[in-house]
Amino acid sequence: MEEEESKVTQAVKEAVIKAAKKGEALKVKVGEITREAVKKTLAETEPVKEKVKKAAADTMEGVVQGAKEVGVKAEELTKKAVEGIIEGTKQAGTKASEFVKYAAEATIETAKKAGNEVDEVATDALKVLLEGVKEVFKKEDKK
Repeated sequence: MEEEESKVTQAVKEAVIKAAKKGEALKVKVGEITREAVKKTLAETEPVKEKVKKAAADTMEGVVQGAKEVGVKAEELTKKAVEGIIEGTKQAGTKASEFVKYAAEATIETAKKAGNEVDEVATDALKVLLEGVKEVFKKEDKK
């Protein structure tokens, strides 16, 4: 039996398709779409590990499905999607040093399903994760 598509996945997929049809720069737009999707999803719930991971995975799945539907390689959008997901996780007010890691793990796992360029996708995602975590620790040290 096939899993029902989550509302987050569906909304992100539709936003990616809409942006592509409008001729917007998808590599830029996908960061905005994913950031807002994660931020909104986590704002509506208590941000515990499982929910953060699910929000990140559902968001990345929406990017992958939307990219396929408009004929763009998902790998091309992954870096901005990961950045958006991590930023959305931080902006949602979650304890970023704890939850950004879970969001990145879920994002990478979903991105791996997207295509053949898994190593490149995972490497980009990990670089973004490390940059995000360093930034979080810098901000927390200043407090």
